[in-house]
Amino acid sequence: MTHPFHPWLGRVFRVHSDLSVGRVPLVRCVVDSETLRCLPRAWTDRRLVDDFERVSAGRSLFRADDLSALRALVDALDGDHK
Repeated sequence: MTHPFHPWLGRVFRVHSDLSVGRVPLVRCVVDSETLRCLPRAWTDRRLVDDFERVSAGRSLFRADDLSALRALVDALDGDHK
């Protein structure tokens, strides 16, 4: 588990299988000897790393496209209150 705020951070699980529910990729893990749990792949070391993340190597917290989309959303919400 690699999600920084999950109580299982640092815990190691045996992966049983990969699956998707809708568009969300999941990992089915063996939590104890008899229990399987589905976890978002993004919360594990099996998450897919895209080119931006690989090249930025943690130096950039936000993508320009994401910031632009956030600005458009804030502007739209701000327009609702005027």
